[in-house]
Amino acid sequence: MKTKIKYLFSIALAAMTAASCTDTWDEHYGATNPSISGESIWDIIKEDSQLSNFAELAENAVYYRDETKPQKEYTIKDLLNGDQIMTAFIPTNSAFTQEQWDEWKRIQKENPYTLFQQLMANSVSLWRQTTLTGNAADTVVMINGKKFVFDRVNKSIGGSAIEKSDVPAKNGTLHIVSSAVPFTYNLYEYLKDEVNARENNVLVFHDFMVKNDTILFDEYNSIEGNPDENGNPTYVDSVQYIVNYLLTRRKRYPGEINTDQYLTWDEGFGAPVNGEDSTYIMILPTDNAYQKAFDKLKRYYRYADAYIDSEKGNLNNPGMRYVNDPDSLTRKSLHMDLLSPVVYNVNLQPNAYGRLGRWTAEDFLQNSAQATYFINTYGDTLRSDDTWKKESLFQGTPIKMTNGYGIVADTWNLPAKFYKPDINIEVKRSAMYNESTFSARNRFNEVGFSNSVASAWIDSTGRVSHDNYMSFSPNSATNPMDIEFKLVGNDQELSETEVMSGKYDIYVVCVPSYYATSTGGTINIPNNRYAKTKLGATIKFNNGNAASTEADDKFTTTETIEYLGEKVDTILLFKDFEFPYSYKNMIHCYPTLMISTKKVSTLELVGGYTHSINIDRIILKSKD
Repeated sequence: MKTKIKYLFSIALAAMTAASCTDTWDEHYGATNPSISGESIWDIIKEDSQLSNFAELAENAVYYRDETKPQKEYTIKDLLNGDQIMTAFIPTNSAFTQEQWDEWKRIQKENPYTLFQQLMANSVSLWRQTTLTGNAADTVVMINGKKFVFDRVNKSIGGSAIEKSDVPAKNGTLHIVSSAVPFTYNLYEYLKDEVNARENNVLVFHDFMVKNDTILFDEYNSIEGNPDENGNPTYVDSVQYIVNYLLTRRKRYPGEINTDQYLTWDEGFGAPVNGEDSTYIMILPTDNAYQKAFDKLKRYYRYADAYIDSEKGNLNNPGMRYVNDPDSLTRKSLHMDLLSPVVYNVNLQPNAYGRLGRWTAEDFLQNSAQATYFINTYGDTLRSDDTWKKESLFQGTPIKMTNGYGIVADTWNLPAKFYKPDINIEVKRSAMYNESTFSARNRFNEVGFSNSVASAWIDSTGRVSHDNYMSFSPNSATNPMDIEFKLVGNDQELSETEVMSGKYDIYVVCVPSYYATSTGGTINIPNNRYAKTKLGATIKFNNGNAASTEADDKFTTTETIEYLGEKVDTILLFKDFEFPYSYKNMIHCYPTLMISTKKVSTLELVGGYTHSINIDRIILKSKD
């Protein structure tokens, strides 16, 4: 089978492009360069006895497009002997101890990709780099994508001293170095290496990373051969590449179409931690830390055998979603939630004044307490409080990577409130459940309200959140209303807040009716009388029964609650209400809260009671 060589992959091509922008043709081949030799870089290496160790390995070291695609008929020898202009930084025999040399020979037999990535491709850069022209120090990109400082004054590459520089060859330049250019993992590479995982006891995280590697076939770049006997296409050169969805979209359904068939989704880091261009701090929980956190938090992830699909049906006509194995769903969901939101882009962390801090990774780790807050690549914002200090998040053993630091942590330092937080629901149109059913009989309006304009009296009567609230009223003033809301958080610093198994205190925040007519300096209370409302509430939730009925799945307040309408008031509806099952990471599944205005008499209507209500927020205060 003929193999088509495609070794000019994107990183190498980018390096060539960058060089071509600054170097002229004469700088490569004219009088400013050493005289061009008629020998290739490989010819020179083979003739130099002090480079025989590297030559022995290179002669049989297979070239890789990526770790899935070895070019079995193309070696590093072929690369160094080819026409592509390049620069090679080759270590002398004395750069290796006997133990190191034996280890490289073992690696060549057992894991040739590691040899390619960590030594061979770490020693070669595309285009010609000499110490004779250019800046005092430049960044050189090796063909494995690693970047190193090429110090032309002190003659070193990535800290390795250059013993003999600027040896000319017809296909580039050779520099002989006293030690191999140091290979450093990026975060992705480090986690994927099983040896590192075992040494640091992060095998759970390692497995999570590796299992999300997906090998894809690149039909466009593959070379098609003759069809087989059934007329199906065959390929004389099939190109494959690895995609790991943990590094891309934060939320991903198992399939791109018909997502209704899935109960939950997959989430990743939301950051390309395999890249070399950004700086990240990534928490790497040990297996011990992971298991302790899992055991502590699993009671919040208790799933039912069946759920009502809140987008497809209702309690009287439920569209059911069935869970074949609730314990398995607990493991999957909590596993994802523990291992995904662990990456922090250093460039996005604010300083003590809330502005982007422009930290180095080292400065940030040393002075992280000065940051106003931390924000991970999920978008979760973490602040210190009386019970938790944010800087404890990065306690552990730091390991330097090419794109930041991994922090091996034997204690899981995220607070429990990160996993079962309070749920704040800003009441707006999108928070309503069955809005069309409600609006057929009633009216609602989103009211813009400026707390700053009302500052003359707002401090004594209460503020509304985000300068708006919703006003609800029946078509007939003599009729009460039922207003139903989705219990899904939409107003907080954590990216996802769904109801979980466990206890909550549940509140509604009501706004006086006079807020709609009052002006900046004046409180305008119609008829000098507050509008009062009698309230009731019903929680509709999942009881895990596939034969669910409305009677099984709701809990109603037993006492009428009065809102006196004098100020913005946070009213307790349910104390220590326990949801038996979790809705975390479930598609289309959530409980609802119905706020009801109670029927009042004609005399009460005359006396200031109303069937209308203004609502600012709904709050579920976590009790665990």
